[in-house]
Amino acid sequence: MAAWIIAACLGACGILLGLLLKTRRHLSTSHQLFETLAHRAPMGIVMADPEGQCTFGNDAWSEISGLTQQETLGQGWANSVHPDDLGQVLAKWEESVRSRRTYLNELRIIRPDGSQRHVLSTFRPIVDTKDTCTGFIGTVLDVTEQHLAQARAKENETLLQTIIDNSAAAIYLKDEAGRYLLANRRHVELWPVMKDFQPGMTPFDYYPKDTARSFLESDREVFASGKTKTFEEVITAANGERTYLSVKFPVRDDEHRVVAVGGISADITELQQARQALAEREQVLRSLIEVQENEKQFLCHEFHDGLIQYAIGSKMILEGIRSRDLPEASVAAIDSVINCLTKGIEEGRRVIRGIRPAVLDDLGLHAAISDLANDLQQSGITVSLEITPDIDTIPEPLQTTVYRVVQESLNNARKHSGSERVDLNVCRTAAHVEITTSDFGCGFEQQAADRNGFGLISIRERARLVAGTCSVESAPGTGTTIKVQLPFPAVE
Repeated sequence: MAAWIIAACLGACGILLGLLLKTRRHLSTSHQLFETLAHRAPMGIVMADPEGQCTFGNDAWSEISGLTQQETLGQGWANSVHPDDLGQVLAKWEESVRSRRTYLNELRIIRPDGSQRHVLSTFRPIVDTKDTCTGFIGTVLDVTEQHLAQARAKENETLLQTIIDNSAAAIYLKDEAGRYLLANRRHVELWPVMKDFQPGMTPFDYYPKDTARSFLESDREVFASGKTKTFEEVITAANGERTYLSVKFPVRDDEHRVVAVGGISADITELQQARQALAEREQVLRSLIEVQENEKQFLCHEFHDGLIQYAIGSKMILEGIRSRDLPEASVAAIDSVINCLTKGIEEGRRVIRGIRPAVLDDLGLHAAISDLANDLQQSGITVSLEITPDIDTIPEPLQTTVYRVVQESLNNARKHSGSERVDLNVCRTAAHVEITTSDFGCGFEQQAADRNGFGLISIRERARLVAGTCSVESAPGTGTTIKVQLPFPAVE
C-alpha cells in the first residue's frame, strides 16, 4: 500500500514537472516572439516597469531617437527630449505612472546629430489578472513629415488668406443652399451691413430680396452647369447703383462633385461710366465727321457750280472777244487774263478734289479710287490696282470712309516710302470691305510711327469709329503693308 502511494506521488510529481517545463518553454517562445515582433515593428516600442523606469526599447525607437537600447534604459530616454518640452513631458509621465492612466503626448526629440523630430507617444498600463499594474507599454510614432505638412498647409492657408483679404475685389464662397462659407475683407468693406459676418448666413441676411434672389439664381447656374460663368450684377447701395463684374466658378470635392460656388466680384461702375462717356464722345465725333463731309460736299458743289462756272464763263467770253479784230495790245491783255483764269480754274478743281472729289458724288466710289490711283501714277509711281466690280453697292455712309482710307494710304506711300510701285486692293465681301495697300520702299520702325505718324493714326481712328480694324506691317528696308477691314453698318 505504501509503495503504491509513493509511486503515485512520484508520478504526479513527474506530470507536474512536465507541465512546468512545457510552460517554461511556452513562455520562452512567447518572449522570443515578442522580442522579434517588437524589434521589427515599424514604430518605436518602449516598455517600463511600474515605477516608470524604462526596461526595453526596440530598434525603431533607437532609429527615431538616436539612442542605443542601453542609453534608453531607466530615465535615459529623457536625454532625447527637447529641453523646452522636457519639463511638461516628465510631469505628465509621472502623473500617468502615479495614477496608472494612459499617457498621450506630442513632443520634440533632439537626436545626437542635432536634428529634430516630432513624435506622438502613447503608453498604456499593463494589468495582470489581479488588476495589479505590472508596468507600461507604449508606442512612439514619428510624425515629423505630417507635422511639416501641417505647418506648410497652415502657412499656405495664411498666405492665401492674406492675399484674399488684401484683394481689391470681393471674394466669397457659398454652398449649394446659398450659405456663405467665406467672405474676404473687401467684401465686408463694400457692405458695412456685413461687419458682423458669420459663416452660414445667406444673401437674404444682407441684401434686398430681389438682389439676393438674383445672386442665388446666378449661383445655381454655376452649380447646374459645373462651369465658370461671368455676370454683370447691379446693386443699389447708399451711394447709388453700383455695377459689379462677377466671375463665379464651381468648387469640387475629391470625387469631382460641385460642393460650393466661389465668386470674385470687381466694382466696374466707374469703368462702365467711362465706357459710356467714351461711346458718347465717339458718337459725337462720328456726327462731326459726317457733318464735316457734308459741309465739304456742299462747299465743293458751290465752288464747282458757282465760282468755277463763273470763271469758265468769263474765260469763254474773253476767248470770244479775242477772236475779233482788236489792237495788238488788247489781244495781249486778253491772253494774259485768259491764262490767269485757266490757272485759277485748274487750281480750283485741284482744291475741290482735295476737299472732296466731285467724281465720288458724280460717278461713284470705283471711279473715285481709280482717280486717286491715276493722280499717284502721274507723280511717277506705278500703281497696281484691283477693285471689286460691285464696290459702288456698299452703303453710302461707308463709301466716304473707304475713300479717305485709300487716300491717306496712297499719300503715305507717296510722301514717305520712296517706293516706285504701290499695290492697292479694294475688295468687297458679304459683310465688310477690305483695303490692302503695299509699297516696296524704305519701311520704318512701327513704334516710332505709332507715336509720330499722323497718317496712320488717322487711318486707325477712321477704322475704329466704324468698328473696323487696321493692321500695319513694316520694318526698315522691307516696305509697308496696311490692311484695313471695315464692316458694313448695322441696318436701323
